[in-house]
Amino acid sequence: MFKGLQNRYLPRKCDYCGRYFVLERGFYSNYCKRPVKGQPDKCCRDLGHRKKFNDKLKTDPIWSVYHKAYKAHYARYLKKKMTQAEFQKWADYAIVLRNKALVGDVDYEFVNNA
Repeated sequence: MFKGLQNRYLPRKCDYCGRYFVLERGFYSNYCKRPVKGQPDKCCRDLGHRKKFNDKLKTDPIWSVYHKAYKAHYARYLKKKMTQAEFQKWADYAIVLRNKALVGDVDYEFVNNA
């Protein structure tokens, strides 16, 4: 910790475990590399982004609807019920619709029924 401070690196609080760590040169992350309790093969960096995404899915209804629709359409693509071009066209449309809903240009009910 003190060597990092000597090299003018500031400590940062891990968004996953809540403990402080010093960032390495050229690395910018909100998560440390400490092993997670109960999962010694995983570190905060491995699990932090997934937890943040799952929290967003639980709290934001627009992201939740988008994620469910994406999974459904991706499954259709994997089962060859949709071509790659059709899936890509839908995915681009869904991203535009999601972004409009996030800024308030489209009503949530429209997104939910689309």
